[in-house]
Amino acid sequence: MDFELKQYSKAARETAKNLRIIDDTLFRLMAKNKKVCQEILRTLLDMPELIVIRSDAQYTITSLHREIIIDAFCILQDGSYCNIEMQKDDSNDDIGRVRFHASTMTANLTPKGTDFDNIPDVKIIYLTEYDALNNGQTITHVTRCMRLKDGRYVPVNDGEDIYFANTCVNDGTDKSELMKLMLRRDAFYNEKFPAISDSINYFKKTKGGFNKMCKAVEEYAQSVAQIATAEANKRAEEAKKESEEAKKKVNETIKNLLSAGKLSIEEISYAVSEPVEKIKAMADEMNGSKN
Repeated sequence: MDFELKQYSKAARETAKNLRIIDDTLFRLMAKNKKVCQEILRTLLDMPELIVIRSDAQYTITSLHREIIIDAFCILQDGSYCNIEMQKDDSNDDIGRVRFHASTMTANLTPKGTDFDNIPDVKIIYLTEYDALNNGQTITHVTRCMRLKDGRYVPVNDGEDIYFANTCVNDGTDKSELMKLMLRRDAFYNEKFPAISDSINYFKKTKGGFNKMCKAVEEYAQSVAQIATAEANKRAEEAKKESEEAKKKVNETIKNLLSAGKLSIEEISYAVSEPVEKIKAMADEMNGSKN
């Protein structure tokens, strides 16, 4: 790389240099290119004729009580919708997460008054750096099934398709090859995946593309900092509220004990772990209000 963008910090430039496709910051840049998404879907779904007519990165969808941000939201030529989701952290409930995404997409994308036989078809492509299902497969197609009397399970065509794919299981197929490419930090060219190759070379090898990566890295860092600050402020406010509530309860207890008249000020002070001076002041205040 024979250029250096001085307007960005050294840390931002180094982070951008080491980004992989599976990293959110880079993938969301690449996912704006519908040909990149189309190549991923054609390969992983074994659908060489699949057409993506639109792709959006960081697409926000809101349910009744929660908002989700989709890494790559695609509209396919057949009218169905697809979410390509990257996940590196294995601390999630992956199955629950995917279920929520699929149901939220379905509800959000269904116009009011739509008959149930016309609700949109949705696909979730869940790509992980670990084997989320622990079944030793590079990709697994998950569908709802019904059990027949002879013990066979038959898939239900309900318009929802879930695919789990990972980078850690290598079955020797193009799918595994594609998933392995998502872990590379360098620019590459693979003739099986020209759109992805062109995109990674643009971001890794051109000044314009690298500029966009650096900018995305700094924006992401700022966003994380803002979220962390907001969460810290929220926790501080909650702690303050809890402290005020606890103080209020202690004062109520002191007043109740003083009103009962069965304990001395020193005994009350010991019981509630508050200074004698405070108990005396509250006692004087209560006596003054009575007079």
